[in-house]
Amino acid sequence: MSKRALRAKTFKTWFKHNLKESARDIAAHGADCGFPYITYTSDTVHLFDRYGDEIWAMAVEESEQLGYRSVAEMIAEFKRSDMFSSLDEFKNLMVWYACEALAREMEDAHESK
Repeated sequence: MSKRALRAKTFKTWFKHNLKESARDIAAHGADCGFPYITYTSDTVHLFDRYGDEIWAMAVEESEQLGYRSVAEMIAEFKRSDMFSSLDEFKNLMVWYACEALAREMEDAHESK
């Protein structure tokens, strides 16, 4: 992934710029189905390294809203929670989580119009 692709100040802005057109498919099928910029672990690691604080804050907020005792408890229920054998896989999973959360948010906003 080029440095240019990481110029956005926030992950949400990055997502809208790069994956807005795929939001419906990401929301319906999951981010692990192979979309630009989030297919390869090396790319998602770069994204997490750039936007990790924001992604973590999203996870904390959602876990609290859903009544989990911790983010770890929520993550344990992710469809791909088997991806915890390395730090890079954790970063990948968290980027996928954030993409799916933003995709659902965009779809919900679109449907309420």
